[in-house]
Amino acid sequence: MRRALIALCALALACGDDDSSPAERPGTPSVEGSEGAQAPAPDAPPATGREIVRFDLARHAARAERFDGDTLLVDFGEPGAAKYTLGGWRTRTGDDHAFDGVTTTLIPGVIGELALPAATAGTHELVLRARAFGDGRVTLYVGEDAVAYPQLPRDGSFATVRATIAAGKLAAGENVIQLRVGARGRDGAVQAGLALDWLRLGPEGDAGLVDQTPSPVVSGSALSLPPRHKQRFAFEVPRGAFLLGDARGALRVRALRETGALVDLGRHEGELRVDLAPVAGELVRLELAPEGASGVEVRAARVATFDAPVGGRVEVRPTRNVLIYLVDTVRADKLRPWNPETRVQTPGLDRWVQRAAVFERGYTQENWTKPSVATLLTGLLPWQHTATSGEAVLPRSVEMLSETLQGAGFHTGAFVANGYVSDKFGFQQGWRTWRNYIREGRRSAATFVAADVLEWLDARPQDRPFFLYVHTIDPHVPYIPPEETLALYDGEDYHGPVDFTNDRGLLEKIKAGRLRLNDRDKRRLEALYDGEITYHDTHFASILDGLERRGLRDDTLVVFTADHGEEFFDHDSVGHGHSLYEELLHVPFVVRVPGIESPVRVAEPVGLVDVVPTVLDALGREVPSELPGRSLLPLLRGEVSDAPRVNVSGFMDGWRAVIAGRYKLIQRTHRRWTLFDLEADPGETRDLAAERPHTVRYLRGLLGLSLRGATAGRHRAERTEIDPETDAQLRALGYIGSQRPD
Repeated sequence: MRRALIALCALALACGDDDSSPAERPGTPSVEGSEGAQAPAPDAPPATGREIVRFDLARHAARAERFDGDTLLVDFGEPGAAKYTLGGWRTRTGDDHAFDGVTTTLIPGVIGELALPAATAGTHELVLRARAFGDGRVTLYVGEDAVAYPQLPRDGSFATVRATIAAGKLAAGENVIQLRVGARGRDGAVQAGLALDWLRLGPEGDAGLVDQTPSPVVSGSALSLPPRHKQRFAFEVPRGAFLLGDARGALRVRALRETGALVDLGRHEGELRVDLAPVAGELVRLELAPEGASGVEVRAARVATFDAPVGGRVEVRPTRNVLIYLVDTVRADKLRPWNPETRVQTPGLDRWVQRAAVFERGYTQENWTKPSVATLLTGLLPWQHTATSGEAVLPRSVEMLSETLQGAGFHTGAFVANGYVSDKFGFQQGWRTWRNYIREGRRSAATFVAADVLEWLDARPQDRPFFLYVHTIDPHVPYIPPEETLALYDGEDYHGPVDFTNDRGLLEKIKAGRLRLNDRDKRRLEALYDGEITYHDTHFASILDGLERRGLRDDTLVVFTADHGEEFFDHDSVGHGHSLYEELLHVPFVVRVPGIESPVRVAEPVGLVDVVPTVLDALGREVPSELPGRSLLPLLRGEVSDAPRVNVSGFMDGWRAVIAGRYKLIQRTHRRWTLFDLEADPGETRDLAAERPHTVRYLRGLLGLSLRGATAGRHRAERTEIDPETDAQLRALGYIGSQRPD
């Protein structure tokens, strides 16, 4: 592991003449495998304009892959190791722990798994430094095959072991390697099977397969590269991007394409201005390596452009009040701000977003209501707050935004029309006014909710700021819109089976295959849903208009979103709560802060997990560092994230999805995955995993890094029994059979 007392390798700060060819001399890049691409001019100066950092390499060094020659280096107990453990999700690896100054990753049980890449299928060696808590016997598996039997000391001390993995056992690309011990043991309060210090994996005979602790990678804001060492940063290269920084020594810059071709971007010293035009628009692994026998230190290494910012440039004014408005079960592509070609009419929303920020890529963190809303109102990821199953309760140890703001003197109120977001499941925390229409047997249509909300606004104490949460449910099953709105989408006579007034469990029958629909039935089903969205829009608009009539628009932050979408045979099913495709995860996401007076659009992916940090930031309150989300106000001000933003979603414990840029990886346990290019294939019809292994590796690494930060804050799960009354209430909402998560 990185030990704080290990000195950095001595780095040569000057390089003399060498035997390199003219193309290898400083500042003269050559391009290999670029399919005829023209090499840029040496050290081309950036375009004029304000520098916009797109990727701060030192700040996000954990994203890099590290190599000693051709040998992969993994330093456990440090953030970057999570790329190879999936952050502990489904790999049976545990938390980090220090033993006498050695930082490690624990394997709490007798089995732990690592996701390790191999460049080829040839013979490899694995060098591992670890300690055992039992008798020291370790079995190394690749797939189902036991390939080595290293022995660690029985006394619990750290030791280095080697294992040879025969040719053909590792595949070129991603591999799952399993470590298995005979028994666990104890060291004080720690009970575990193994504590992993570091690992080296490389082709047999590579000089990097040494019994040596990996050197530190970052010193302040500088990247440290000892001789032979390489760091590879995967990302989508923006148009007009340059690699900037200061190389204290000779640095070779290359870009590794998905095809395996290396694009040589030259040998550089001193001030770096490396034009990345030859690989612009591609997802590559940018390789930084010392040239020759000396190391190199790269200060302030960053990828930057000099074009206009991505975000808004809004002059954010002080916020006094907060309204979070969630409409249940609305997919983003049904609404005009996200799909100009939609037939669904929402004049209220269309008018309101003219003075708001539309986030084009808003995502929910789960595909059904309870965990999504828990994330929205706590700022915690589902696997942190643990309210992810039908019987799960939001733990009492979790602090909701309502509790935080009530403690700060806010008048709080919640008007909720979903039975899962109720006192039964732990959501009645921190509300001065609490109303759950389902639990209280009230009429839950949007017209009644809107009337109650406006009455509450009039009755609230005028001398206190307010926090209001409104959760409407009209687009959720059963779909029963008024006849006049249904007629907008299906005015023809219909006498088929799609009629929720007679059967509220209709969608469950369709989903389970007990009722098959023809094309006419499918049109009716979707028309009913579309009609519900239009009906709801009228009453959503009445609340927003009510804010303005009461003089509250200019000092109220409003967030409008949904908890999840709805499928209509996009991937051979209906409803929600069963997959992580875009029809369920991509939701409407609009933020209006005081100061926005014209439409703003933001393209970077964001999530419900970002709402709590945004609210706290807008109110001038400190955002707890342990929250995994980030405030969206910097994006509205025109700032750009200093690394590609990542969004992670899940479904209970068996599914995870990660989105970065145009690519999305859906992970089904840690051994099955599918990859989609959302720009070229928005319908997610073509799995690219087999043909884009580098992209899979990049996204799996980002998934691991994201999950590492999440598991540390996990709350103890709590459950409740669903009594007959609650069961009947949920059934009335269509939560039946496969529609009810378990």
